[in-house]
Amino acid sequence: MEGRYANYFDIGHNAFEFVIDCGQYFQENNDVVCHTRIITSPVYAAALLQVLADGLKSYREKYGEIPELEEKPKGWSVLC
Repeated sequence: MEGRYANYFDIGHNAFEFVIDCGQYFQENNDVVCHTRIITSPVYAAALLQVLADGLKSYREKYGEIPELEEKPKGWSVLC
């Protein structure tokens, strides 16, 4: 399985699917390179949200709080 680092996410949706674009944000030139697109149903998007929440809870219990981003990358979007 190939692993790709991502620090940029753009999420869009319609009535039938969620589209999650993942990529890398380069602060030096404020550039974003998207490399992966995940398309899934709302049911599996909700399941992904729950898995991420569970993983973050476990991380915090083991390592402590996670700092907030000082500044979000240009174009960063949570829901379109």
